[in-house]
Amino acid sequence: MPKHNTRKRKYLLPGKNLIKGKAEVKTLHLADMVICVNGSILRFERFAFKSCPVLFRGFRKVETSQFTDMKRSSFVRQIYSLLSENVTSTTASRYETLIKYVRWVDDSNDTELIDKDMFHWELIDGFMTWCGRQNSKGLLSRPVWGRHRTNISWLLKQLNRTQDTKRLPKISNVSGHTTPHKSLDIERELKPITKRLFNSYFKLLEHYNAGTMPEKHPLYDKELLELIAQKKGIKGSDRVAHFAAFSRAVQPSSGHKNNPITKIAMMLCYLFTGMNTTPLAKMKISDVNFKEVQGGKYILDSVKGRAQHQEQDSALGFSKHAKDFIESWLNVAKSMANGDSNSPLFPYYSKDGQIKLYSEIGSSPHASINKLLTRLDFPKITPSILRKTKMDTLFQATESVYLVAMSANNSIKVVSSQYLHGTSGEHEKKLNAAMDAKFSNAKGVDINTAVEEAKYKHSNILDHYEYEALREGSNRSHEARTPTGIRCNDNKQGAVKTINKMLERIGVEMNSDEEACTSFLDCFECEHHSLVSDVTDIWLMMSFKETLQELEVTPAINSMPPKKMNTLLNTIETILGGFRDKSPENYKQAYELQKQTSHPLYSNIYSLNDLHEVFS
Repeated sequence: MPKHNTRKRKYLLPGKNLIKGKAEVKTLHLADMVICVNGSILRFERFAFKSCPVLFRGFRKVETSQFTDMKRSSFVRQIYSLLSENVTSTTASRYETLIKYVRWVDDSNDTELIDKDMFHWELIDGFMTWCGRQNSKGLLSRPVWGRHRTNISWLLKQLNRTQDTKRLPKISNVSGHTTPHKSLDIERELKPITKRLFNSYFKLLEHYNAGTMPEKHPLYDKELLELIAQKKGIKGSDRVAHFAAFSRAVQPSSGHKNNPITKIAMMLCYLFTGMNTTPLAKMKISDVNFKEVQGGKYILDSVKGRAQHQEQDSALGFSKHAKDFIESWLNVAKSMANGDSNSPLFPYYSKDGQIKLYSEIGSSPHASINKLLTRLDFPKITPSILRKTKMDTLFQATESVYLVAMSANNSIKVVSSQYLHGTSGEHEKKLNAAMDAKFSNAKGVDINTAVEEAKYKHSNILDHYEYEALREGSNRSHEARTPTGIRCNDNKQGAVKTINKMLERIGVEMNSDEEACTSFLDCFECEHHSLVSDVTDIWLMMSFKETLQELEVTPAINSMPPKKMNTLLNTIETILGGFRDKSPENYKQAYELQKQTSHPLYSNIYSLNDLHEVFS
């Protein structure tokens, strides 16, 4: 029988080298409690003093001994802890609401702390009531009041007081009182700005590859600055600063040499995607993917920092410019990061070369660029303004609230309320057209002629790329270029029914495949037409106009009523002026073609009469 081993096993005692030391706990001073978001510096030390005073004048700190210390450091630490997690663009809004709330608590004669609780329900209820009274007096807008309520509600939820959020007052019709961002005019504002940003980017790219820096920022335009200085009467030291701003923007004293090109790159990314600064700044090089969708698109993988973390419409590569830009920027970003794909896609460099995120510093990338753009008399651009421009343009092109809502990641209800009465751009065009018509009529022009001229003067003229983008996804089997140079989007519409009835009367039967609208002189009034500033379209219209003018002085072969002739000539003159403004180069080419010979469709003076008799 085997003997059992009665010796007990010794416990293995860990050596000192295996015992992990206690983590060192450092106390964060109130002065160090700072959050940087979208160019704003949120200083939580303000909450320690009565009425939350401003502690900095520029870069100089104000002496705090002049302020009343409220002895509430634990409260300051509490709100800093809440707001410093998951910092987004909304963090600044919550901070401002807390400043307003604490200031009200400190300054109101009717309030006093209950159980030393800064978030006691009676205080919160009193603040909401005060906001309501301020709104009634016209001292606080309904959207700001609604924003305060939203931020207080978020705060209560973080404090596990969800039931109290249900006691907050309901604030109705907030969106109805909101002033939306004004979108940019595509021709006068967005396109010129985009062109200048692209030129600046590729010039800075040349300097980056060569390891040099320009003497002036590439946005510099001496002639334009001179004109603006004369127009605004800028003189003396203001004039010197007006021109010198473009030199200071790229001086070593203004920051690291990599920052100017990074800022321009972020501005271009705003243009293509409409993404906010925070999610864009947090992206890594590895977040950019290429997908074979509709000819190939670059996709920026990111999640929105608000709206339940919705995915963003962040596709790049839908045009040659976009692909060229993102491919070149990826090379630059990788070069800056020495090939590290986990580095920021848009890094900010401190003067000593340390890499930070734009969401962490006290300046937004577009702030310095906007200072230069405004000196060139262009409007400021921000992600919000560019998103609004994108939405307005999409709505004007499609008139689809559903498509706009999908693109903007908004509900159909929200978008439909914004576009219930169209867009401000449409209203402005219609108002300008009405004023033009009224002015022409006052000068003796027939009212119908004046209206036609004004309508086409203020109509949307597209270039080839815009037309292709507009028609993408549509049934294009019935498109046609008409003899007048106008594009027909659907020749199965228009006067096709009238033409069929006329043919039936004379015993001609048409197959459904052969049915088409041929009443080309009525295209100007048809809702299915488009004006495209293509060389062939312009050439056709020039030839059409010249033939009309020849017919006008040859009554023996002119079968067109004089009134219709005059209306057509006035309308065509206006449209050709629009073509010239839209695409000067295409207009010039068409003009040279017309000088050589008319379009083959108008080989002689009889051509138009023949076309009119056959197709009308």
